[in-house]
Amino acid sequence: MFGAVTVKKGREKKLRNGYPWVQRGELASAEAEDGALVRVSDMDGAVVGIGTYNSLSRFPVRMLSLNDEEITQEWFANRFNAASAVRERLINGTNSWRVVSAEADGVSGLIIDKFGPHYVFQVRSLGMEKLRSLWFPALMDVFSPESVMERSDMAGRKEEGLEPVAKMRHGNVPVTTEIEEDGFAYTAPILDGLKTGFYLDQRETRRQFAERVQPGEKVLDLFCYTGTFALRAALKGAEPVAVDIFKPAIIAARMDAERYKLNYPIVEANAFEFMEEGPLGPYDWILIDPPAIAKTADKRDSLKWAIWKLVHGAIPHLKVGGRMIVCACTYQMGLNNLLETCRLAASDRNARFTLENVTYQDLDHPMPLGFPEAAYLKCAWLRRDA
Repeated sequence: MFGAVTVKKGREKKLRNGYPWVQRGELASAEAEDGALVRVSDMDGAVVGIGTYNSLSRFPVRMLSLNDEEITQEWFANRFNAASAVRERLINGTNSWRVVSAEADGVSGLIIDKFGPHYVFQVRSLGMEKLRSLWFPALMDVFSPESVMERSDMAGRKEEGLEPVAKMRHGNVPVTTEIEEDGFAYTAPILDGLKTGFYLDQRETRRQFAERVQPGEKVLDLFCYTGTFALRAALKGAEPVAVDIFKPAIIAARMDAERYKLNYPIVEANAFEFMEEGPLGPYDWILIDPPAIAKTADKRDSLKWAIWKLVHGAIPHLKVGGRMIVCACTYQMGLNNLLETCRLAASDRNARFTLENVTYQDLDHPMPLGFPEAAYLKCAWLRRDA
């Protein structure tokens, strides 16, 4: 039984073009319980599609389909299979990737990551929570996982009226598992790491960095998490220093260094404090990949300030001719804003930089043109000029 939602005149166009969210101000009427499936119509009564409803959310309607159809276990299985088929054509050199990317794969509010035979999911909306009895059996049937971990412990659940949850859902979830990528192995702390346990979205940036870093170069990897950039640098014969404050990630980083019999500093410290206290530089590479901080527009200034402070603090420790990779992991800071923040920090240091490259999330984290918020990760590669 569907509830009924009507969107204001003209608001249906972006939905039909693939935008998955309806904001509160775009609703003309709503007759539905929170968490229910709803039939979404335009002001003329034409059905736009099917979604879920939650009056508590900034986005009270999250679209699932542009067809007037039942949402069943088979429907979810079809979505999962379609998402997997795309990844099989695009992703190579790894046994781990995002198999379902929420809105970008037509299942708003649900993320599923694969780490070899182990799977980790996040439920980000009340509607998807209410549909668990349909999509979880579909997950089991389509992917046949050895274990399944739920990491629905993100802050955004509060807005949906949901409590954070981190719980084993199937099998024996290991504390860590091994990820294969381009012939190398990384440790992923899937039981108690951040997000789903590993930054799969940085795969392409890791690859390009590993191609460019040279033996003997000095590398500072700030907010290193499990230290994958530092590890790839060390394997190339460079001299990295990895810094992060999150103990499970530091443990994983040290496990990887030990696996390859490498000995380089892996420091458990606040990156901001480390920048002030050192030991620092001069470095050939400085990587800055802070937490998203700004998930909503009202937090955007906080993120700008954090990135300005990090870049401003890093510049004195970067060699002329050296590179700085600065990442922003949120739609709330676009590429132009990221570059402007870096420019201001450089100007305040009387330093000059050239933009050499920009990398984004890898292809298992799709960026549909109709949903610009999906393009969340961007990394600016800056060269310090004389």
